[in-house]
Amino acid sequence: MDWQNQLITVYLTSCKFFSQLSPYIFLKISPNSNPSFTDEETITIYIFGILNELKNIKSIFKFTKNFLSEWFPNLPSYEGFLFRLNNLNHLFPELSKFLLQNKKFKLNSNTTKPFVLIDSLPIILAKGFRAHKCNTAKEISSIGFCSSKNLFYFGLKLHLTALFKNKRLASPVSMKITRAATHDLTAVKNDLLNLNHSELFADRAYCDQFTKQKLAKKNSNLHTPIKLSRSKKTLSYDEKVYSKSVSSIRQSIEILFNWLIESSGIQT
Repeated sequence: MDWQNQLITVYLTSCKFFSQLSPYIFLKISPNSNPSFTDEETITIYIFGILNELKNIKSIFKFTKNFLSEWFPNLPSYEGFLFRLNNLNHLFPELSKFLLQNKKFKLNSNTTKPFVLIDSLPIILAKGFRAHKCNTAKEISSIGFCSSKNLFYFGLKLHLTALFKNKRLASPVSMKITRAATHDLTAVKNDLLNLNHSELFADRAYCDQFTKQKLAKKNSNLHTPIKLSRSKKTLSYDEKVYSKSVSSIRQSIEILFNWLIESSGIQT
């Protein structure tokens, strides 16, 4: 797909998304019911920039102003564009749900038991000693700890449920964003308990016997690497093989996170 068709596709998708919003949601978000530069154009520019590996809003705006001015003749100043985009921030969870309705993101009901992957990704606004001094977006952010990086940070968490794809990027099914301090299992527990007839794979943070028992009643199984504890100092050979197998399957979602980090700069 060339860039013109990509831009048109993104714009038409944005228009379709806005057309299905209830008037209450739309009027709550947009301060102007008939602006010369529309909310659809704002979303289109932002998503098109991300798709073309522009990793911050200023670079997206400059690219649009320098190369796409004929497509967006009513583009406001940078400050005006930033104001409009910030006013739309509460819309992005709804947009994510809308995009994930695409049939290619649906769990395949023809498979015996789909492999569903669950994991979280830190969205880091500040780290190290700066984490305790950061005041950015305090109403939605907090200090959290990333065990895989052994890092305290200030920010948020992206919680993702995805469909396993062998040797390919995992296919997202659902997502949500919480404060960094929110425990991984707490954030998605209710969503997990709605998954029937599935094999679920997650890391040790999701290991919970009560949740496993609830899922078993729905013909679903939660697989996590086996935890060591005070009463369990070592793993048997079979337990090591099992834990390694779970981690191997989870690589699909880890590859997706690495791609997301590289393409969006979400941790820079």
